[in-house]
Amino acid sequence: MRGKTVRNLVQFFKSDLGIRFIAEGAVRSSAFVVTPLLSWSLGASVFGGYLQIMSLSFAFVPLVSAGLGFTVIRQLAGQRNDTKAPQLLAISIGIISTLCVLLATILGLLADNIVSYFALSMFEDSSWLVWTIPVLAWIFATEALVGEYLRAQIKARASLYVQVASFGLHMAGLGGILWLYELSLEKALLSIAISKLVIIGFVLCPVVLRLQGNDKQRSTPLSLKTVLGGLPFMLAGLAEWAANLGDRLIVGRFLGAEAVAHYGAGIMMLSVIAALGAPVWWMLFPTVAKHIKNQNLRACQDAIKHYTMLFAELAFPVLALVVLTANPAISLLLNSPAENMTVVVLIAGCAIITSQITTGWEYYLVTISSGKRLMTATVTCSLVGFAVAWHFAPEWGLIGVTFGMLSGKLGLGLFYAISANRNGFGGAVWRTKHLALLCVVNAISVSITYAGVHYLSYSTSTIGQIVIPALIFLSLYGTGRYLLKLAGRHSSI
Repeated sequence: MRGKTVRNLVQFFKSDLGIRFIAEGAVRSSAFVVTPLLSWSLGASVFGGYLQIMSLSFAFVPLVSAGLGFTVIRQLAGQRNDTKAPQLLAISIGIISTLCVLLATILGLLADNIVSYFALSMFEDSSWLVWTIPVLAWIFATEALVGEYLRAQIKARASLYVQVASFGLHMAGLGGILWLYELSLEKALLSIAISKLVIIGFVLCPVVLRLQGNDKQRSTPLSLKTVLGGLPFMLAGLAEWAANLGDRLIVGRFLGAEAVAHYGAGIMMLSVIAALGAPVWWMLFPTVAKHIKNQNLRACQDAIKHYTMLFAELAFPVLALVVLTANPAISLLLNSPAENMTVVVLIAGCAIITSQITTGWEYYLVTISSGKRLMTATVTCSLVGFAVAWHFAPEWGLIGVTFGMLSGKLGLGLFYAISANRNGFGGAVWRTKHLALLCVVNAISVSITYAGVHYLSYSTSTIGQIVIPALIFLSLYGTGRYLLKLAGRHSSI
């Protein structure tokens, strides 16, 4: 029996879905390594500065990538041996490089103003901004372009392997720095840059060889129409940044680098929810597309409800655990006392779950429409959420920022629901009774745990403040789910 279980696990991790789980885990887990390393070694404010730099770098990625991953690379979709592919990839990287040089020039003129406006206290010399941000933006944009190139060449597994290898090199680089030198903000940034450059270089080696082998062939110029076609995707990418990473700059602008560290650690803990959802939605999309193609709406609805409830089963207990342990867990991660983070984490968690749980409606709309209205709604709601967070951050602090996040996600989710039902979906993407029972069990378990822990007024270590509530909640939640299962069996007899 045990041997069969081991074989099943091995087969699972060899499958595309298993590799997807590993890649997603690698990408998410890197934050759980970098956070305590930087915070414990250099302080929470330095880690907050690190998050601000990464957020600002990613802000420019949609601009310097110019939507080329959608307009150029995806022209090659499904063509494994197309001789145009290396040329188009090389031209795309050349465009990105040119735009990064332009970005560096603009930053050189505005560096002092940007450092002052966003309160980037870690830049003692503003000239450091001029080369750090464009270099990181080039690396992230090129890495994303290479990933799209591999997927377009029907090499999805290779793309996932690249993610895992990048994570491994990054961790090895940090380990080497800790072993041989003292960790610093500059060395931490250098570690992630070198790890990604090595992977990019490894992937591009065959491309360069193919280019040299085909140097006598006529070059393939990019049409102006193709380049300009990337502008809507550029705007969509900027809106995605505003919805997912822009909040770090807002927190830094109004509340300082240490607040960014506390906020970033809370969001990092909640990222487990998105990590659980990613493989679920990865399985759902081809299923939805197949049923829509076969005009089987009922099967499509059932599949969406099945995967949505699977996500809810996984995500709700995780949100409860993060809410219950927010303050001590963030304090432990950052080696800095965190207070009043429970409400912040709860609101941010609701925003993430709202975004995830409405994915079924989104996929249904994507498969039946051109996506133009969907993109417009995504951009609009993301920018509105960012504006709301910016407006309320000075007065409400972190709660104002998370309220902005939640408002944007709720608006987009409402659009998905209304549009999907207007286009024939008919109803919710979840099983209402089952979801309500899940919410009730989670709410009762959280309430009893919270009241019990605070009634006891225990005095214990930070680890104890995390472990004890977690154990109490899991015991209560497991008991509640078992009782529901028994009730379901009796009702079916």
